[in-house]
Amino acid sequence: MKTSKRLQRKTPLKAQAPLKARASRMRSSRPKMTAARRSAAGMPCLVRVPGVCNGRTDTTVLAHYRLSGYSGTGLKPSDAMGAWACSACHDAIDFRTKTEHTREALRLMHAEGCLRTQEAIRGGLAA
Repeated sequence: MKTSKRLQRKTPLKAQAPLKARASRMRSSRPKMTAARRSAAGMPCLVRVPGVCNGRTDTTVLAHYRLSGYSGTGLKPSDAMGAWACSACHDAIDFRTKTEHTREALRLMHAEGCLRTQEAIRGGLAA
């Protein structure tokens, strides 16, 4: 039986950084907290899905409106296309909870919420 020779690398391997240093360079899947997203905190829900809205200002977030064909999985549209929504309305317009409303009706309520939010940001709408 022949014994094989050990292969030698022509170029040496680069030393890798410690695991902790490599982890800090990895990209986070968490979205950036922009000024528009921070401004939603404490604001009234402007989506207002009938029979769903809980009206709690402590759960209000910026809910992004997704246009078909303009965003992919994991991509959010700009913050200009967002509506202030309470947790219950946000779950309904993202279709995470079942409601009596059709998908088309929920999308329309979300779009109207986006318009109300834009008007409120400009200062022309009394909540």
